[in-house]
Amino acid sequence: MIRKKSNPPEPDQVVKKHFLMDNKLLLLAISVLCAIISWSIVTLTFDQEGDRDFTVSEINYSYNSNLYTSMGLDIVDTPDIGSVQVKVEGSGTIIGQLEASDLMVYPNYSTVSGSGEQTLTLQARIANSQYTSNSGNIELTVISPTQITVVFDRVGEKTLPITIETVNLRVADGFMLYRSSTVPAEVTITGPQSELDAVSTVVAPVTMDSELSDSTSITTALELRDESGNVVSPQYATLDNESANVTLTVYQVRELPLAIDFINVPTGFDTSSLKYSLSHEYMTVAGPTRTVSELNELSVVSFDLGQQFAFDRDYQLPVELPSGLVALDDTTSVTLSFDTSDMASTVINVPNIKPINMPSNYDITVQSERVSNVTLYGPADEIAELSPESVVAQLDCQNLQITAGQQTLPVSIIVPSSTRIFAVGSYTVSCQIDAR
Repeated sequence: MIRKKSNPPEPDQVVKKHFLMDNKLLLLAISVLCAIISWSIVTLTFDQEGDRDFTVSEINYSYNSNLYTSMGLDIVDTPDIGSVQVKVEGSGTIIGQLEASDLMVYPNYSTVSGSGEQTLTLQARIANSQYTSNSGNIELTVISPTQITVVFDRVGEKTLPITIETVNLRVADGFMLYRSSTVPAEVTITGPQSELDAVSTVVAPVTMDSELSDSTSITTALELRDESGNVVSPQYATLDNESANVTLTVYQVRELPLAIDFINVPTGFDTSSLKYSLSHEYMTVAGPTRTVSELNELSVVSFDLGQQFAFDRDYQLPVELPSGLVALDDTTSVTLSFDTSDMASTVINVPNIKPINMPSNYDITVQSERVSNVTLYGPADEIAELSPESVVAQLDCQNLQITAGQQTLPVSIIVPSSTRIFAVGSYTVSCQIDAR
């Protein structure tokens, strides 16, 4: 058999074939077109109606909540449901792309009419905005559970102070429970109004097994009580603090003698030489042990002997307890009376003016020759023997504000020979002061 020899391809045909195979952009465009055509064929041919079950892990109670909040209600209790089964039916393409997180399960609040338990139907929808525009041909059905029971009520707040209740509290002899306090001092209860109305007091019960002789603090759980004192256990109401720190302040109690603190007395004067009495000789006080245990007496008032003393007078003086102490009786003042039956007084002119503690930068010249009309008190026998020369007007310059020129300066009246004579009143001398 004779074979016919084929003719070689024309040169321009070879060039065209190589051009198509080497042009990547053209090949990419052709590939994309083929993919679109294939997807359209699959969608039109195989996208059948289908269904798929999903497990949604939680229920959204806030969706459409305005349906019950507009009635002044709030949810006070919800059931403990682990998950909800939802069936999705419709386009297989959309269903195939969905995940459980794209779905939302929520109660239908349209049947809520008021307070109390309400059985609500569960509904589901697509929550992902990527699919909501194409969800018209998608149907969602809650399979299990289909209903839940929710409790509604009018929710409010109630703030009450904490009352401390001590059980079997024993305080050691010589001590007292002075004060008890809590931190916080009050609590706020939030919940259904019906439960709030049942609560009358908030109590912090404190139980102590041993005697108290010092302050102590303990933490205790709070109890809610009704008007009759019975413990109330609300089902839905909550407290902003379930417990409180209770501090029991214990003070030592002592009865101490009262004493007068005499001020403005001459140097070396013996205040025990004064015979006086107080309307109250003792006072019962309480305070921290470290303070009270160190006291032997109470100097509750101050008396200015150099300004206030006079014959035939009684003095009403306010009680001034040391810091930290409290009086346990009704004593707010005491009456001070002096026994002056063996005392006498005299008025003399003092010629002896004695400057001390002179400043180094000034010369002080006393221009007054005497201090006139000095009133002196003391035992009658010593006053009878007192002479002007035995009295000294002492000018102490140590703490005085001194300036150059003529200046009136105060002096103290001293009787060096006696520890029982004192002067009453204020006295001065005129001085010439020159800078050195």
